[in-house]
Amino acid sequence: MKRQDYDHEAVNEDLTLWKQMLDGDKTALGTLFDIYAKELLTYGYRISPSELVKDAVQDVFVNIWLRRNTLSHDIKVRFYLYRCLRRALFKGISTEELNNTITTDLERWAVSENSAETDWISSESENHQNNQLSEALSGLSPREREVISLKYYSDMKLREIAALLNLKEQTIANTLQNALAKLRKYVSHSVLLFWFLGEKIL
Repeated sequence: MKRQDYDHEAVNEDLTLWKQMLDGDKTALGTLFDIYAKELLTYGYRISPSELVKDAVQDVFVNIWLRRNTLSHDIKVRFYLYRCLRRALFKGISTEELNNTITTDLERWAVSENSAETDWISSESENHQNNQLSEALSGLSPREREVISLKYYSDMKLREIAALLNLKEQTIANTLQNALAKLRKYVSHSVLLFWFLGEKIL
C-alpha cells in the first residue's frame, strides 16, 4: 500500500488518519501501518542488523497506540515514523555495526543496479567497479552514508531529510555534495552517472 508520491494529498490523508488514531480508532492505526510498514522496514534494514528491524517497526506502532493520549495532533506523520524507528534502532546498535550495515547495503544496491545495466558501463569490469565503490563508500562518514541512503533509497527531498535528521536543509545539501565529491574521487564518472541516473541532487 506504499504510495508512489508523498504529495500534499498524502500529507493530509496521513494527518486525518493520525487524528482518528489519536481519538482511539484502531482501524486508522492499521491503515497507517499498512501504508508505512514496508517503507520503514526497508529503511530499517539499511541502517541496522536485520534481527532488530521487524520488532522495532512493530514497537513503533505499538508505542504510538499506547501513548496516543500524549501525542500531538499536528505532526508530519511520515517523518515522525521515520524518526521513531531511527531512534529505536540506534538504541540497539553500535556505531561500528551501523557503519558496516549502511556501507554493505549501499554496496549491494549499487552492484545490483550496475549489473542490470552493464551496457551502460561496459568499459569497466564488474569486479573493478565493485572495488571502486567499496573503497569510495568506506571513505564516507556515517552521516554522509545515511543522507545518501535517504536521498537515493527512500527518495526523499532535501527538506524532508533535513526534517527527519533535525538539521538545516543547507547542511543536508552540503553533506550530499561532499559525499558525491568523495565518491567521484574513487568511482568513474560513468558509474556515478548511471548510479544516480534520473535523480536530482537539489
